[in-house]
Amino acid sequence: MAVSLPPVEAIVFDLDDTLIDWAQPTVTREDFYRPRIAAIHSHITISGYTLPPVDQFFQIVDKAIVAAWTEAKKTWKIPSFGDILCLVFTGLDIDVSRLDINEIMLVFDWQPRPGVVLFPDTIPVLDELRRRDYKIGMVTNSFLPMWIRDAELQAYGILQYLDVRISAADVGYLKPHPQIYQKMLDMLQTEPRQTVFVGDRPENDIAGANNIGLISVLMDPPHLDRDLNGVVPDYTISSLSELLPILDGLEANRS
Repeated sequence: MAVSLPPVEAIVFDLDDTLIDWAQPTVTREDFYRPRIAAIHSHITISGYTLPPVDQFFQIVDKAIVAAWTEAKKTWKIPSFGDILCLVFTGLDIDVSRLDINEIMLVFDWQPRPGVVLFPDTIPVLDELRRRDYKIGMVTNSFLPMWIRDAELQAYGILQYLDVRISAADVGYLKPHPQIYQKMLDMLQTEPRQTVFVGDRPENDIAGANNIGLISVLMDPPHLDRDLNGVVPDYTISSLSELLPILDGLEANRS
């Protein structure tokens, strides 16, 4: 007897190289981060604290960020940017209990990276998913809390489509750890086999989705050359518009 499967209720996306296209950034990571960390330096010194010269301060903060990411890739546990800043300031003999870390993160002023744009079919696909009445979610491996990343989503014009948004910083774990996926399912109030996950990284997005029982779709745009390393997605697409016929097929098989 064939097993009856529940209808698909939610579509969840990764962000980078899934909804937004990182093929041609026009500013390096260092050039993007440097003025933002300099703004933090200015904010702290104006508040009456003594910091090393701005270039040295940049190196200290950047080294702490890189170290945090390096360790996170071993354990899948990720500190938030606020945690990293607290470690930096503590190392500089500043009493972090007297600082407003959220205000400092606002000074960081996260925005879209120049040259990083939406894929051409991102908005049309999100429009169609909304028309079909799917719940729409997003999970990103970011060390910035979602309330910071929301400014970026707003700038891209996609914030309004996302019913649920999760940053790894808010959960404490990176994909592929199951806890970040389970948090999304809890917020969407869906079961794994009712939920499609679309992402570009086999070892993070797809392996994690497979392990928790989601329907996995690998986003494989032309500029990426990912090694699957034995990870097998349920489906593979090269553009977001290819997701729609997959959903048609899933619904036909479940009706």
